[in-house]
Amino acid sequence: MAVEIIGRACLAPGAESPSALFKLLRQGKCTVTSIPSDRWDVARFWHPVIGTQGKTYSFAAGVLDQLYDFDPAVFGMSQREAMYMDPQQRVLLQLAWRALEDANISSTSLHGENVGVYIGASSLDHANLTVEDPAAAGPYFMTGNTLSIVSNRISHIFGLSGPSMTVDTACSSSLVALDQAMRALTSGEIDTAIVGGVNILAHPLPFVGFAQARML
Repeated sequence: MAVEIIGRACLAPGAESPSALFKLLRQGKCTVTSIPSDRWDVARFWHPVIGTQGKTYSFAAGVLDQLYDFDPAVFGMSQREAMYMDPQQRVLLQLAWRALEDANISSTSLHGENVGVYIGASSLDHANLTVEDPAAAGPYFMTGNTLSIVSNRISHIFGLSGPSMTVDTACSSSLVALDQAMRALTSGEIDTAIVGGVNILAHPLPFVGFAQARML
């Protein structure tokens, strides 16, 4: 059974569309920069000596601009609920919308259809930010900050009835998500799949942890 890609979208450092990303790749450009100081207090966690406890020797990263830009009304959500949402959920909702537009599919036409959602994700940085202040957790905290909802949010917003799962196999998460979607499509379990991957660095802890393991 042949599987056809009918729509696509992406958001990457220096590229807001697949065509822009392919252009960067063809030109051999590197868009790795450094975590901006407004994301957290960089000086607090940085130290040039490798192995310094509680510190990282690098904040090099592929950075997305305007990380928290989001119009909740487009997706029928309140501003209050959107405030608690992991930016990974926000980005994926917008990308799913763009991919459907690219495929010339109306989002309302998918309501109740057998469409599966398979998303690769492993980061809970946004939740870790809130954990630092337990009083900041509101009524939408759990649905806004668990890995399962990264995929479930798409299914819920678009009213999809197929399987909905977030795959966490570390660096291979999105590839394994694609494999799961392919299996479901070829077996006839679903008619259409929305597949993606997301990773947003919103907390200094992963940098410190990976630096301590000499992985940066």
